[in-house]
Amino acid sequence: MRKCHRCGEAWRETGSPGTRENCLKCGAFLHVCANCRFFDGMALEWCREPMARAEKPRVDDIANVCTWFVFSDPDEERIDAEKSKSARMALEELFKPSGRSR
Repeated sequence: MRKCHRCGEAWRETGSPGTRENCLKCGAFLHVCANCRFFDGMALEWCREPMARAEKPRVDDIANVCTWFVFSDPDEERIDAEKSKSARMALEELFKPSGRSR
């Protein structure tokens, strides 16, 4: 479920919030780096999207008009990570040495 970066209130609308859309509970802007799927506080300029990093740095909780913004959904990201881990394990199992000598 997509949530406000500041208060955690669920955002139930479809699609992405507009550049000036606010959280109904706390009033925080929703179209901000801190709510974006590509946001990473440890990454260069907080962003894992290479094309977005070409633009000037943003403040993580101020509304912006970044065209690469994708509203983060922790549940979807967790499912993606689980699928990725499962695929990696299957690949490792496929190429695991059989223990037989030739």
